[in-house]
Amino acid sequence: MPSTTPPESTRRIVLARRPQGVPAEEDFRLETVPVTPPGPGQVLVRAVHLSLDPWVRGAMTGRDLGHPPIHPGDLVPGRSIAQVVGSGDWVVAETGWQEYAAVAADSLRPVKVPPGVPRTAALSVLGTPGLTAYAAITRLIRPVVGDTVVITSATGAVGGAAGQLARLAGARPVAIVGGPAKCEVAVEKLGYAAAVDRHDPGWLEALAKACPDGVHGYLHMAGGDVLRGVSGLLAPHARVALCGLPDHANEAGGTVLPAGAVMRARASVHGLVVHDHFDLRPQFAERVGRLLAEGRLTFLEDAHHGLESAPLAFSRLMAGLNTGKAIVHLDPDTSDN
Repeated sequence: MPSTTPPESTRRIVLARRPQGVPAEEDFRLETVPVTPPGPGQVLVRAVHLSLDPWVRGAMTGRDLGHPPIHPGDLVPGRSIAQVVGSGDWVVAETGWQEYAAVAADSLRPVKVPPGVPRTAALSVLGTPGLTAYAAITRLIRPVVGDTVVITSATGAVGGAAGQLARLAGARPVAIVGGPAKCEVAVEKLGYAAAVDRHDPGWLEALAKACPDGVHGYLHMAGGDVLRGVSGLLAPHARVALCGLPDHANEAGGTVLPAGAVMRARASVHGLVVHDHFDLRPQFAERVGRLLAEGRLTFLEDAHHGLESAPLAFSRLMAGLNTGKAIVHLDPDTSDN
């Protein structure tokens, strides 16, 4: 049943201290505060499914392009699938990491997913991660039939969608992931042609074997050592999309583009920021929604339960331990459909 009367207090998570490297649970603090009543033009929403996203780490250091810096004591930003208190309408809202939030009514987007598809798809394959993957594959990498496309973080929210889109375009997707279990997931659940464990000392030799004709397209969301290794395998006129730099996000060192390898391949390198590709939203929603409805595209979810689980879940995400989209389900009594 939709909530009609808000509680007097709500729980929220604030930044307790500036993280050093991969965020730890101790970098966050759970608080109970009075519910802020909605002001003019606002509505009160109850967050039900909270999205955890790597860009939040950038906001902690002032490096995210789409959000102002956050400081100790500030609410951790984030997006949720929420219900409007009173009407019960399902919406996507910028709630932050809290259970109840007063948000601008004109900022809300209705949750739209095909019949039979979980509503949390609006935070993953039909949300910003899916749009990022769609822009990377259709606009920047542009694979043709027979191309080999290498994707890092290949079982994550972006990588999982990108690999499937590359395969549906007729390319041969190859995954780079962390661990044998993720290799299995990449091949058996997401349809990658091959998968390489970046923790294996022989990963680069395994990648070269999996890409006998070189790498025609590359979606980068890994560390600098992986970028250097893949760059040495680029085929002539390869297309590279730099989407994620975890070394920079976690302040663990810089990632440097191997200019010599790029020049030898006469490769094109694109910096991918999803805000530049919002014009693709209508065709993205139509095409990916249809693929989901037809069962030709799937998505994985790294599920956690209860607001208090968000700090550890976020730490796992930034350490690369998640498989699929990291989501915290805040209300155990609310079904997903």
